[in-house]
Amino acid sequence: MIKFKLYPLIALSFVSVGTLGRTADNELYDAPPPDDAAFIRWIDTDPAPEVLGVRSLGLDGDAFHPVSVALTDGASVGAFYTAAVNALGHLVVVEEPPRADKSKVLVTLLNLTNNPVRLVLTDQKVDVIGATAANAAGGRSVNPVSAKLSVLSVSDAVLGVFDVQLRRGQNITFVARPEGAELIENRFGPNIEG
Repeated sequence: MIKFKLYPLIALSFVSVGTLGRTADNELYDAPPPDDAAFIRWIDTDPAPEVLGVRSLGLDGDAFHPVSVALTDGASVGAFYTAAVNALGHLVVVEEPPRADKSKVLVTLLNLTNNPVRLVLTDQKVDVIGATAANAAGGRSVNPVSAKLSVLSVSDAVLGVFDVQLRRGQNITFVARPEGAELIENRFGPNIEG
């Protein structure tokens, strides 16, 4: 009789521990992106304005945030967008190149200057990403490699030089501005809910 009463208590304990474990997992990880997700990030816009019908609501600006396209004004499923202030002080929303080959590194050049820019191998002046128009983005999938890359203006003025060690699964964005360039490693934040 005592054994009969202990077994239900032990079973109840296992159920409680399992439930607590799943609850802890749910708090540890963000919800997966919606099936119809687009990805939006806001850089250098504080407070972040509404773009594509979506407000950032104080989310981390350098991270891409998944959002259901049903909650947007014209975003495409699977597309990546960056909202930023361009050289004239205007808000622009730039659709970035698609992430096609997940076995490679996507290198993106986001141009917020008034003139075309390009990304080159510094030592050889060979284009990694050719002339990219103002308020646009160019991209290229590359193998993981260590390299020195430069962002150059249309007149070959150096906007920035970067030593990079690219790893599989990593995507990076070079942001060109009239005063210089910066490197942002792409990362993801929590979903934007309606």
